[in-house]
Amino acid sequence: MTRVVDPSLRMLFDQMPGLWGCKDENSVFMYANPAYAKAVGVKQHQDMIGSTDFDTPCDTAACAGLFQAQDKEVMVSTKPLKILDIHPFAGGEWCAYLFTKTPLIQQGEIIGTIFHGMDITSARTLELGSLLGRIRAGAGREGQVSYLVGDQAGSVDLSPREAEVLFFLIRGKRVKDIAVLLDLSPRTIEQHVATLRHKFSATSQYELIDQAINSGYLDYIPERLFKQQMSVIVR
Repeated sequence: MTRVVDPSLRMLFDQMPGLWGCKDENSVFMYANPAYAKAVGVKQHQDMIGSTDFDTPCDTAACAGLFQAQDKEVMVSTKPLKILDIHPFAGGEWCAYLFTKTPLIQQGEIIGTIFHGMDITSARTLELGSLLGRIRAGAGREGQVSYLVGDQAGSVDLSPREAEVLFFLIRGKRVKDIAVLLDLSPRTIEQHVATLRHKFSATSQYELIDQAINSGYLDYIPERLFKQQMSVIVR
């Protein structure tokens, strides 16, 4: 049975700008505002109640498992998460949203999560570059950073897929995490890493990352990532 949302909370969700809603402890929608329903292709926002991310009619359903894992992390840690979501939303339109998920607390008990999505698609190069750069980088830096979109940063010739793998390696992602993000097998990612080590003449993965950063790849975002569906925690 779906939990009932306090009417004042529903009113707040409907009045605030952006995509708002909440889910119970099993990631079942307790409520979603009209803006969220429209974004995922549901005509009546009340129809979201009792459904899950697996039930959404747009391609975000392909990442439903990731969404539910994020919800669980919020509830277990009791801390909010910031998540970059890039997906084909309603009508197949690719959009980028920055979601914040926080614990939903009732009478001192965590009973689910509240989510808020902010559309950053209109300024995708500036905003997406900034957000992706905040995913932990091996040689973290402070201050403002200018990002370039492309696959090449220097003389090393990389395929688009190699550039994507390298992008996430530099930011501390493990092979199995990259495999999930790029929808490939861990074995395929390992093969790309081996090829990257050869191209950079690196004797280890750590040396590969160091050389890639020194070559300028920390400041590059592979072009295909703008059309790669993902849900990445940026905290």
